[in-house]
Amino acid sequence: MSINATQTMSLLQSMLREQSRPAAEQAAGTVSSRFSDRLDAAIDRGTVPAEASPEAVQHAAELLQLTSLRSSLELLTDQHEADGIAALPLASLSASGAASAISPLNSYLANLAGAATRPAGQANRQAVPEQEVEPGPRAPEQVERRASRLSDSSQSGAIEQTITKASQRYGVDVGLIKAVIKAESNFNPRAVSSAGAQGLMQLMPATARGLGVSNSFDPEQNVMAGTRFLKGLLDRYNGDLDSALAAYNWGPGNVDRRPDRLPRETREYLVKVKQYYSAFTA
Repeated sequence: MSINATQTMSLLQSMLREQSRPAAEQAAGTVSSRFSDRLDAAIDRGTVPAEASPEAVQHAAELLQLTSLRSSLELLTDQHEADGIAALPLASLSASGAASAISPLNSYLANLAGAATRPAGQANRQAVPEQEVEPGPRAPEQVERRASRLSDSSQSGAIEQTITKASQRYGVDVGLIKAVIKAESNFNPRAVSSAGAQGLMQLMPATARGLGVSNSFDPEQNVMAGTRFLKGLLDRYNGDLDSALAAYNWGPGNVDRRPDRLPRETREYLVKVKQYYSAFTA
């Protein structure tokens, strides 16, 4: 059984009545010696029920004892200020220390009184921590990044389909188309070179117009036209892959005039495309 709120208030009112007595009646020794009598009286009055749990009785006893201690500290402080006594009976506790001790003591008494009103078995229970708040909606930039990833994924799928379609229409190996795209734009439909070549297969504007392209940044138009152009070069050089790739990079007119004087950039381009080609067909 626990001490209810009414019983606790009765106990506190009894203590306050004692604290309001004149200081002359509250000598430190008298306050200390009355503690057991006050506890017995409190039990006799029914403030602490006889059938209360040991835990409740312990709380009541601690409350009475600490209240007595507070009364003693207040009395010692008042006596020191009134009489100008240099040393207190409690040598290790100055008047300022006694005064400063009363405030936390009052707080502890309040907590103890609150504990006495809780049901037995819950006095020492820790406060239940608040549940972790679920994260709120994603920040706009997170939503944008996710949308961008989904867009990239769907675009990659569309490019794959276009490559397959171009391969079937023009008879150029899928791996070779991918290798050229990888070397030219790294699969970036918006890529633009310093020379002005545009899109996935880096079509020059004049070449794109000649192939009927209205928008070089449209992946389907670019890949279909680029594959058609590559097929024409393979046919022109009788299937010679090096010559066809060199013409794609340097231009067929240059390759026709100086096939043995390929610039360094074109030679490196040939090596790179053929490496990608091997990787895509492995």
